[in-house]
Amino acid sequence: MPTTTTQVSILPEVMADLVETKLGARVSLLPLATRDNSLMGQPGDTIRFPAFRYIGKADEIAENGQITPNLLTSFSVPTTVRKYAKAVQITDEVRLCGFGDPVGEAAGQLAQSIDHAVDDALYEQLHSLPLSRVYPVSGLSPDAVADGLTLFGEDLDGPKVILVDPQGYAALRKDPDYIRSSDLGQRMLFSGVVGEIWGCQVVVTRKTGPNAALGETRYYILKPGALRLVNKSGTFIEVQREPEFMRDTIYASKHCAAYLYDDSKAVALSVFTGVQTLANDLISTKAMGTGSTAIVIPENLMNPPVNCKWAYVLNTSATFPVTFGTAVTGTSPWVSSNTAIPAGSNTYAHVLLLDQNNKPLKKATAAIIKG
Repeated sequence: MPTTTTQVSILPEVMADLVETKLGARVSLLPLATRDNSLMGQPGDTIRFPAFRYIGKADEIAENGQITPNLLTSFSVPTTVRKYAKAVQITDEVRLCGFGDPVGEAAGQLAQSIDHAVDDALYEQLHSLPLSRVYPVSGLSPDAVADGLTLFGEDLDGPKVILVDPQGYAALRKDPDYIRSSDLGQRMLFSGVVGEIWGCQVVVTRKTGPNAALGETRYYILKPGALRLVNKSGTFIEVQREPEFMRDTIYASKHCAAYLYDDSKAVALSVFTGVQTLANDLISTKAMGTGSTAIVIPENLMNPPVNCKWAYVLNTSATFPVTFGTAVTGTSPWVSSNTAIPAGSNTYAHVLLLDQNNKPLKKATAAIIKG
């Protein structure tokens, strides 16, 4: 009986190297994300990562005055390590026929499959940008890009990328200030850049554009370091031999976590297209003295986008219908999560994000808890 040798068997170690060398080639956001391998080999699948925000302008201190320190780490982000896996099957006939390189092709496609999932995970993190990093626009244009860049404040220097869909790209490249990629030369951050507008290198991707869940069409401006990809493990390869079928099944998996590391390096240009209903537990109320309540809006939502505001309506109905594009009347301005609001006999608080014309963009309803 013939002995199986390494010349005819698929070695998992060799296959893992083949896949690992190809990983990352199809992750469009990878050049903008910091890769971290510090968790490789560490136990646990839910980890709290530090995320940093700018500490603010320095204070003017009088002689002998006391300096009040700021906390550098203002919040932490709980992130679950995810496993991305795919398998491909190769028959002996395909592998031994001598046409092409089926093992190499399998490695390339497994890497591409994992890259696709990782890229989606990085884009998913952008959807969780604080509302203060969202700039409302009526459509994508060079003027909209220039206006959105104001959210970076004085920190406008350095490389930036704007992610647009094909329609957005068509709108930008018609402008006389648009710089073609052939004119960028070595200033290109990575392959895939098609041009530049207002200092933002343009990358076309179908992963931006209309988002029904958000009720927005978003275009992201990113600086390197906004995102972080933490690897829990290298690529794990397992080969299952089925001699009764004379075939090999190659399983590939990777454990990693993507998260938004520094939201000050990200801006979303948003065209609002509908009213988003926020998750039920996102906005809540709390008792504030006899007969009063307070509406609690989480930190990542409490600072509204430019020219927008939070407002509320109290009533005894569990629903409060609104129509996108139609102004809402009879609302009261929301001040803070610790502002006491007389509740009276009302049982529900309906919270609305309104634009400058009092037209609704987002809404949430919470049962009133009062003192």
